[in-house]
Amino acid sequence: MLALLLVLSAGDGFNRAARPFLEAHCLRCHGGAATQGDLDLSGADARALSRHPEDWDWLVERVELGEMPPSGEAQPEPEERDRFVAWVRGALGPSSVEPALLPEVPLRRLTMAEYSAAARDLFDVSIDAKGYLPEDAVGHGFDHVSAAQSLSDLDFQRYLEAAESVAERAFAADEPGPPRVRRFVPSDMVGGAPRGRAYWLFTRGVAGAKASLPRGGDYVIRARVWGQQAGEEDCAVRLTLGDRARGRVEEVSARSSAGSQVLEARLHVERGGDVLAGVEFRNDYYRAAKGDRRAQDRNLAIDWIEVTGPLGQGGRSPLWERYSAEISGAEDPREGLASAVSDLAALTWRTPTVEREDVQRLLALSREDEDPRARLQTALVGLLVSPRFLFKLERGVGQPDARGSRRLSGEEAATRLAGYLWQGVPDRALLGMARSGALDTREGVLAAAEGMLEDPRSEAFVRSFGEQWLQLRILATKRPDRRAFPGFSTQLLRSMAEETARVLLRSLRMGRSLWDLVDGSVTVADARLMKLYGLERGDRLESLGGGWHVVDLSRTERRGLLGHASVLFATSESTRSSPVRRGKWVLDVLLGSAPPPPPPGVDGLEQAAAGEQGLTFRERFARHRADPNCAACHDRMDPLGFGLEAYTAIGALRAPQDPLRLDARGELPDGRTFNGPEELAAVLRADDRFLEAFVERMAVFGLGRALGRVDRSMVAGIIGELDPGRPTMERVILGVVGSDEFQRVSAGPRNGPLEEQDD
Repeated sequence: MLALLLVLSAGDGFNRAARPFLEAHCLRCHGGAATQGDLDLSGADARALSRHPEDWDWLVERVELGEMPPSGEAQPEPEERDRFVAWVRGALGPSSVEPALLPEVPLRRLTMAEYSAAARDLFDVSIDAKGYLPEDAVGHGFDHVSAAQSLSDLDFQRYLEAAESVAERAFAADEPGPPRVRRFVPSDMVGGAPRGRAYWLFTRGVAGAKASLPRGGDYVIRARVWGQQAGEEDCAVRLTLGDRARGRVEEVSARSSAGSQVLEARLHVERGGDVLAGVEFRNDYYRAAKGDRRAQDRNLAIDWIEVTGPLGQGGRSPLWERYSAEISGAEDPREGLASAVSDLAALTWRTPTVEREDVQRLLALSREDEDPRARLQTALVGLLVSPRFLFKLERGVGQPDARGSRRLSGEEAATRLAGYLWQGVPDRALLGMARSGALDTREGVLAAAEGMLEDPRSEAFVRSFGEQWLQLRILATKRPDRRAFPGFSTQLLRSMAEETARVLLRSLRMGRSLWDLVDGSVTVADARLMKLYGLERGDRLESLGGGWHVVDLSRTERRGLLGHASVLFATSESTRSSPVRRGKWVLDVLLGSAPPPPPPGVDGLEQAAAGEQGLTFRERFARHRADPNCAACHDRMDPLGFGLEAYTAIGALRAPQDPLRLDARGELPDGRTFNGPEELAAVLRADDRFLEAFVERMAVFGLGRALGRVDRSMVAGIIGELDPGRPTMERVILGVVGSDEFQRVSAGPRNGPLEEQDD
C-alpha cells in the first residue's frame, strides 16, 4: 500500500511541476517525430524518472545551466525553471524507504606513486617507479580509479624487475665508512674532444666518463665547467648519470677556467653497474663570418667530473640491521629467520597476522644453504610481487548494515588513508594504530586523517590531486612555438607548475577559502612569473624563501586559478591561445560539466573552413552558431574562453591596444554577461557549482571510483557541513574521509579470484 501511495504522490507532483514545463519548453525538440538527441519526452511520466534516472539527471542539469531550452527558443521564467529543477531533483533523490546499496568496486592496484612511496616508507629505498612500472591509466580524470586499471603478463614482468631492485637495496650491506668519491679528468672522458687542459663539446651532446657504481641508490655528481660563449644565450647544461638520471638544466655564464662554475645534482640510479657520468651541452650555436662580422661559436669546456655515493652507505641497511639482530639473537637461527620473514610479510602485506605456511612458501624461494640476508632479500621479492601487496584487498569486518556494507578493518582503513592522503601505503606507525584499534571507529579514522594532513607526506597528495584535477600533466611534454614566444624557457615552465602547486598547498595548510581559487587576488610567484605577470617588487607581501614570494594581484586583472600561467598555457595551442580549450576547461574543471565530444563528422571551430581564413575566431564562432550540432556545445564553451582572451598562450597579459585584450566579452546561455578575466571570475564566484564540482572531484580522488546517483547524498552532506563563508580544502577532505562511502565496503561478492590467491 505504501509503495502504491508513493507512486500516486509522485504522479501528482509530476503532473503539477514537470509536465507543464516539458510541454512549454521541451517537446518541440524532444517529442514524437521531432525528437533530437535520442531523447523523447512525449510519453514521460513519474515512472520514467525511476526507469531512466541518468537521462533525467542530464536533462535537469542542462535546464539548470540555462542550456535548455537552447538560445533562440522561448525561455522559462527563473521561478518556473527553479520549480521544475527542484521537483525533479527531489524526485530523483535517494529513497527514504530503502537505503541505496554501496556500489561494488573492482580491485585497486597500487599506482606508480604509491609503489615508490611504499619502497621509501617501508624499506628506506628510493626508486624511480616510472623506469619500471607500466603507465597508470586515467579514468574519470585520475590515475588510480580502479575501473581503468589492468595488469598484463608483460606488466607483471616489470613489477618483478622493480621488486628485485627494491629488495637489493633494502638489504644492502655496503662497506663501512663515508661514501666513495670518484673523480674523472679529461683523459678519462669520451664523447667530445680534449683541447688544452679541458675536455670540449663543440656540438650538442653528452661527454663524460665511465663510473662503476656498486648498486642502485642516490649519488651526487659534480662537474666544473665553463663556456666559449656566443649568441644571445649562455651555455645550457645539465648533469646525467646513465640514460635515465638527469639533473635540471642550468645556465653556465663562465667564460674561462679561472672563473669556471661547479654544477651539482643529486641523482637516483636504479641499479649498479657501469654508467656514463656525463655533462650534457644543450644549446650549441654557430654563426659564420660574413663581411666585417666575425664568426661566433658557442662551445662547452669540462675541467673535471666527480661522482659520490651511494649516499647513506656506511655499513648495513637499516632493514638488515633490524632483522640481523633478531636472527642472531634467536636460540634457533631458523626460527629467527622465520620470525623476520613473518614480520616483513605483515608490514608489506598490510595484515595483522601471517600464516606459518605463507612464511614457509616465502622461504622456499631460496636455498637453505644461502646466508640469511640473501634469503630475506629473495623473500621480499616474493612479497612485492604478491597480489596482497600490489592490490588493495578489502573484505570488511562485522555484519552487513542496511546498505549492504561492512566497516573496513583497521588495516584496510589505514591503506585507504595512506593512499588518499600520502599517495602511499601505511607505514609501521599507521599500521600500529590500526592494530591498536584506533581506526575501528569513524571518529578514530577522522582523527588519524587530521594528523596525516599535517605530515609532510601530504604534500604529495596535494600536488597529485592538483595536477590531475586541473589537467596540468600535459605541461610535462607541452612546449610553445619559440618563434611566437621567444622569451619562453623550461625554467619558466617549471615556475608555472610550481606556482599552482604552492597555491594549493597554501590553501590547505593555511585553511584558505576555496573561493580564493576562483577569484582570489593573491598568488605565489618567483622572479620569472612576476616578470611575466607585470608585477613589481612592491607587490610582494611575504618572502617564502628560495626566491618565492606571496604577491598581491589586486592591481591586475588576474584572479584565482584563471590567472595562472600553468592553466592558460595548458589550455592553449603551441602558437596561440584557444577560446575553445579554455572554455571547455572552465566547464569541465571549475563547473564539473564537461561538454561531450563533437559528433562524428563535425569539425571543431579551431580550424578555419574554406572561405573563413580571414575571419577572427569570434566571427567564425558567430557563423557556426547557426549549425545546431556546433552551437549546442560552443554556446557554453566559447563565451567562457573569450573572457580569457586577454591572455596570450603562455599567460602574459596582452598589450592594451591588442584587439583581443579590448574585446574579451562573453555571454552565458542564461543571459549573464562579463568582460574580461576579472568579471568572469566574479560570475563564477556567484555560482555554487564550483563548490559542488570541487567536492565531487575530491570524492572521486578519495574513493578511487566514479560517483553515481547513490553518492549524491554524500556530496550534499559534505557541502552542508562546510562553512558557507569560508569553505576549506581540509573540511572537504575530512568530509570524504568521514563518509560511509570511504569507511565502509560493499559486502557483496568482491575482488574476484585474486581474493583467494597467495603469491
